[in-house]
Amino acid sequence: MIVHTGGSIFPGSEPEAGDPGLMRQVIADFPEVTFVLAHGGRGQWYTDAAELALAGDSVWLDLAGLPPKRLPDYYAGFDLPRLARKWIFGTDWPGVPGVARNVRAITALGLPADVLAGVLSGHAARVYLRD
Repeated sequence: MIVHTGGSIFPGSEPEAGDPGLMRQVIADFPEVTFVLAHGGRGQWYTDAAELALAGDSVWLDLAGLPPKRLPDYYAGFDLPRLARKWIFGTDWPGVPGVARNVRAITALGLPADVLAGVLSGHAARVYLRD
C-alpha cells in the first residue's frame, strides 16, 4: 500500500492528512501489509516517517519528489546508510530536474554499493515484484 505523506500545496489538499503518524496504528494492526510512505514524510514529518520505516520490516520510504542532495539534511538525525536500506528511488516525473540527474545525486551521497543498488532498484523489486 502506497500512502502519500508530507504536505501538499495543491488546491483543496489538506496538509495535515500527510502526517505519517496517522499510519502508526494501521501499520501495527496489519504487519503482513507492506507500506510505502510516498515522499518520505516530506516537510515537518521526515523524522516520523523515518522512525516508522526503521521500526518495521514492512515500511519503506519512497523518495519521489525529494531532491537527493538534500536527503542528508532531511534525515540529519539518522544513520544515513542504515536509513537508506529502507529507501525506494522514485521521481515526480515530469516535475524533476531529470531522472538521470537524480540518480547521479543519489550516487554522490557515498552510500555503500549494496545499499545504493537497493535504493536504485533492489528495494523496489523486493516491494513491488513479490510473488
